[in-house]
Amino acid sequence: MTRVARAGLVSALVVSFLSIDVGAVRLAHAESEVPATNPLTGNEAAIREGRSWFRAACALCHGIHADGAGERGYAADLRVFKLGFRGYVETVKKGRDVPGRAAKMPPWGGALSDQQIYQIGAYLETLAKDGANWKETSR
Repeated sequence: MTRVARAGLVSALVVSFLSIDVGAVRLAHAESEVPATNPLTGNEAAIREGRSWFRAACALCHGIHADGAGERGYAADLRVFKLGFRGYVETVKKGRDVPGRAAKMPPWGGALSDQQIYQIGAYLETLAKDGANWKETSR
């Protein structure tokens, strides 16, 4: 390999490495910013995926209809959720301790990606009752 070709290859590898690193930083930054409303609201593909994720991860406690009547006893009725989208995301990621109840919602932030959490939210929005607060901020 000639010196010029080797220099070109090294330059390409450095640029690729820097691009991946910058992309990872952008992704990490994007994952930390939760929008005020769900960017996947009304997206049919996201709703289908969210339904599948909900049934796999959430239905055991929250019930197949998100009414809080799961197999493990009574949990929050997500059809009347009132914490806004940011509150929903924060609750899913960090979990929730409910005073007076032995059962706690575990944190799902390490198990579900933001995309999956948003998909579940998009699905839950389709089940929301009047008065639910999915579209406003919690703060």
